[in-house]
Amino acid sequence: MNGSIDTRVERLYQQIELVRGSGDPSRGRLCIMSFVAFLAGERHSDAPATASPVIRNFAIVVNDEMPAHLRQRLKPFAPRILGTNDGLDRQRLDILRRAAAEELLPLSGAPRPAAQAAAGAGLMAWLRARLLPQMEATLIADTVATSEVELAASAAKLIALAARRAPTPAEQERCWGKAVELLDRLCDVGAERPRPAAEPARLAWLDDLAAKSQRRRQRIQSALGRVTSLGEGEASS
Repeated sequence: MNGSIDTRVERLYQQIELVRGSGDPSRGRLCIMSFVAFLAGERHSDAPATASPVIRNFAIVVNDEMPAHLRQRLKPFAPRILGTNDGLDRQRLDILRRAAAEELLPLSGAPRPAAQAAAGAGLMAWLRARLLPQMEATLIADTVATSEVELAASAAKLIALAARRAPTPAEQERCWGKAVELLDRLCDVGAERPRPAAEPARLAWLDDLAAKSQRRRQRIQSALGRVTSLGEGEASS
């Protein structure tokens, strides 16, 4: 991953739990894109103006389809997505087009029972016939249309399909590892250009949330200590 992640953000994003849907910022529960909006100082939304539409469409599907324990691996990407609405989405679509042809379709080809394999073959044929040519067409166009950007979601859905059909938990995790790897590559496009940092006021809010969490943990530990002391006193009497 890009080594320029703000170390303070890297520490403070642990206060956020990534969830399906746009989440609730007052409870520290956000999806990856509403977390981006939060760090950018934008209103609560899963469509922050600062973010690449291609990254948004890809990341939302990955966020919502990933198991909860794996979803937390997306948190480091939030500060990296800031400022990616930079006019470079054709390059990002090229990455996804190539990945779909060379990495994602093979990823979906794990052996399955005959009936499922037939259904899977039909889906793969449809993707080859529809998804890849449309992605190819975006490389010719001068601009990236909304319908073309939505192809990024199709690439993410292909990964989700492979994960659902994975024969073992290890294979499922490998599929989601590919999603994380692709998101990393998408964020790297244009990374040599200056990008905005997280809004200081939002980092201060995370600092306050961290302090409240620490005080809550201390109160719980103190209460448990008192209960333990009472139990030991009763046992010795």
